[in-house]
Parts: sequence; structure tokens; C-alpha cells
Amino acid sequence: MLVLNPSVLYAQAEPKFSRLSLLEASSEMKAYQKDLISGMNLTEKHKRLLLNEGLAQLFLDGNRLERLQVRQRLQKIFFDSISDPAAYKSARDLAVTKLETLARSNKISINGSINAALFLGELKEKTGQLVQTATEPLSRLVTDESITPAVRIAALLGLGSRTKEARESTKGSPIAVNAVSIIPTLGKIIMLPAEQLPAVARDWMQARTLSYASNLLPLLGDDSKNLIEISNGAVVIIKDPTRSIDLRIRSIVFLSLLANTDIVLPASEIMTVTDKLVRESLREAYGTIQDKKFEEEITGIGIQGGGDEMMGFDPMGTPIEIENNYLPITASFRASWRLVTLADSMNRLAEQMNDDKETYKKNAERLRAFGVKIYEEPKDASITSAIEEFDPESIVPDIEDPETTDPENEASPKKFSPFKLQ
Repeated sequence: MLVLNPSVLYAQAEPKFSRLSLLEASSEMKAYQKDLISGMNLTEKHKRLLLNEGLAQLFLDGNRLERLQVRQRLQKIFFDSISDPAAYKSARDLAVTKLETLARSNKISINGSINAALFLGELKEKTGQLVQTATEPLSRLVTDESITPAVRIAALLGLGSRTKEARESTKGSPIAVNAVSIIPTLGKIIMLPAEQLPAVARDWMQARTLSYASNLLPLLGDDSKNLIEISNGAVVIIKDPTRSIDLRIRSIVFLSLLANTDIVLPASEIMTVTDKLVRESLREAYGTIQDKKFEEEITGIGIQGGGDEMMGFDPMGTPIEIENNYLPITASFRASWRLVTLADSMNRLAEQMNDDKETYKKNAERLRAFGVKIYEEPKDASITSAIEEFDPESIVPDIEDPETTDPENEASPKKFSPFKLQ
């Protein structure tokens, strides 16, 4: 066991330095850097300092407020100072093994395990490239259902960094080949069962999986069928109305990017779902507006905290009525992103629609125009005009309460009726 896992030799020692700043200022650290800058091999003394003191900084409470800085400093002081390639490889391999162990450990804090998984994904070679031998341990962490979701998410970020790095490499290069090897892991994530993870964590991981798979598409060329499992998973997601709107939209984006590959897509079904998501997206924004109007009418308190009418002043000091907008700007931007994203996806998928191609392209252009308008004018009126165009049946009519025959006998003043929203 010691031969296969050398880090076990150093696993029992208690850290001597409670903070990274103390370790950096120590005589041991200065001796480590002096030895390895000079070209010395990695000795047992150096290994103990790296594993027992250096990597231990990832989970010590003394560093809890500066996790990112600690990871960056560890790379610099322990690895960047090594000049001998063999010594660098030895230190790197020891660190990879130890970091996976720490990420799985239930003897340190959850923050420490997350930090270890993050550092495993960030660890770099002397050339500045990400360590390729860390890819397999990261994949094991991501797919291990016995590990807490937060650690799996941290490991997935490391895999994502590899797909981003590979985008700038040439097809067939070691970096590209290493990144493409992640595809089976991504396929498992896209098919994660609901009972394995909390809904938010599952959605996040699957959304990132779709993004990372998109990064790999240019590297595959004629091998795009390697993404068939992920595309099948995306089709399953878009057909599931219980999944979030944004995840289904991201799934459609991914599928649309496969439109010109050798993967056969159910284009007609995807278009049908796309139309539904346009309406769902607008209904969500429009529903927020109506909910806030309803709240204002039954409470008599305006969205600015005042009465029914709010007044402001123009630059000349003349009173003017302020336009009420019930939808937050952030919600308008989300609605805009959804429409523009779906429009672009529809445009790509239209290539597979044969006779209806031009019709879908025109619809995509129209949808995109409304999405851009919502972004440029993030107002309730922009949402209302869009829903009038794409989902007029959802418009809430302005229905006035009927006049009573004998107003003097009314028990109470007229109030807004919730049934008008029916």
C-alpha cells in the first residue's frame, strides 16, 4: 500500500504551522525553496513539508477567510520554485494523490475537502498548463455518489477548466486528447437520477456539463458522435416539464449546436419544446408583473412604498408622473436572455427543418427582435408586447367590477377582485 500510495507515509503528522503566512516565513520553507531552485531532487524532507504542511493549509481554520489566495500561494511557493523536471513531476504526482484523498476525507471540514478538490483542478505544470494526470481523479470525484455534492461540484469545475484550455489547442494535441477523455464523465452527469443530488446541485452540474461539452465540439470533428449520450440526455431534459426553464433552454442550445454534425436530432420535437419555452419564459415574467399589481391593489401600497400614484420631477422641476414598472430589471434581462438564446437556437435548428426552414428562420428573427427590445427597454411594456405577440391567451384583461344597483347599501367599499386573474 505504501508503494502505491506514498502520501500515506505523511498522513499522520499534525501540521506545525496554523497559517500559510507562518509557513511562508519559516526556515523550513526557505530551505525548501533554496534547495529546489538550485536543482536538487525532491527528498523525503521536501515531501513531508509539501504534504504535511503545505497541502494541510487547504483545510486549516487559520486560512478560512482566504481560500483562493492560499491555493494560489501554494502553487507558487511549492511548485513554481522547483527547477528540476523530475523533482517537479514527483511533487506533482504526490500532490495529486494527496488532494484526491483530502477531497474524500471526512476527517477534515467540508470547506477543506472542497478546497482540495478545487486545488486539484487548478494545479499546473511547469509550463503553466493544467496537470493532465489530475483529470482522472477529478472524474472519479465527480461521479462518486458517496461524496457530498459540494465536492463533486468543485471537481467538475476542474474538468471544465480543461475543456476551456483545450479550446485554444489543436485537434489531436495532448491537451485536446486529455479534454476529450472527459466525455464519458459528462455523459454520466447528464443522466444523473433525481434522487442522487438536490435539485439545485443537479441542475447546476448538468448545465455546466452542457457548456463543457459545447467547448469540446470543435475538437471532435468527424467524431462528434462521441457526444451522442450527452445529446440523448439533453433531449430527456427538454421533455421534462419539472426541470427548470433555464436548464431546458441550455439543453436546447447544446442540441442546436449539433445541428450540423452527424448526430441525428429530433428537430421537430425540439422546435415544439422551443415554442413552449418561449411562452413559459414570458409567462413567468408577465406573472411576476401581475402578482405585484395584485399585491398593490389589495394593500393599497405602491411598488415605491407610497400610494397609487407616484410623482417625480423633470430637470426643470416640473412634477411628472412616474411610470410604474413592476418587473425588476434583472428579471427583464433574464427574459431577454431566454428569448435571444432560444431565437439563436431556433435559427440553427431551422437548417434541419427542410420545407419549413424559412418559416422558422423568420420566427427566430422576430423572437430575437423582441428579446433585444426587452434588453434595451427593460420595462413592463416590453414584456407585455412580447406576450401579446407570442402568447396572447395569457393576457389578463382589465375587468371592471360591476356597478351595484344600490351603492348606499354596500357593506364596504369595492376592492380588487382576485377572480379577475382567473
